[in-house]
Amino acid sequence: MEYSLVSEYQRLHSNHRYGATARHALADMLPHILALKPASLIDFGCGQSNLAALIGAKAGIGEVHRYDPAIPEIATLPDHQVELAVNVDVMEHIPDEEIDAVLASIAKAARHALFVIDIGPAKLLLSDGRNAHVSQHDAPWWLARLKPHFPDVREMTIHRRNRVAFKTWDAEHPVLPSLAIRLRERAIYRTMKLSRSARRALAGKRR
Repeated sequence: MEYSLVSEYQRLHSNHRYGATARHALADMLPHILALKPASLIDFGCGQSNLAALIGAKAGIGEVHRYDPAIPEIATLPDHQVELAVNVDVMEHIPDEEIDAVLASIAKAARHALFVIDIGPAKLLLSDGRNAHVSQHDAPWWLARLKPHFPDVREMTIHRRNRVAFKTWDAEHPVLPSLAIRLRERAIYRTMKLSRSARRALAGKRR
């Protein structure tokens, strides 16, 4: 399908490291993915994120794909259905009138899906003055929109401000191992952020 805002995101990707923040959701996503045990994965709307590779390594997924229509080298979907699509901080960037077509494309690309959706405004404005989060809706709205495409979808917990999350399978990782996974991934993410901040501070002093 044609995405009306793809040129906006092509511009952002060419000028900035845009769309690389999905790592923050991994702590909440990983226990559910480990319970599903998919053999193949696609990060649908991945931007510049390395989330797909991280999930693949941590969950032992042998077949991993990245897809984003605004990045030419990964703008083509696989020619076969994979087991799981992850979709993180993407749907809020899709105009309401295009959402069903995008969801249909995800449902065709993967047997199961996991969505993390930002329901608040973005800091970024598009060139026409609109907020970059062109679709800002609450969890019940999104659940109703997802169900025609994913009948078994249900809401899941996400520990991120202004986010809601959904998955399409029943399997749950045991509570204590899930907690341990979440705590470990959050600690890794915090360490990575501190390391980046330290490198930026050091680079600033050298200038």
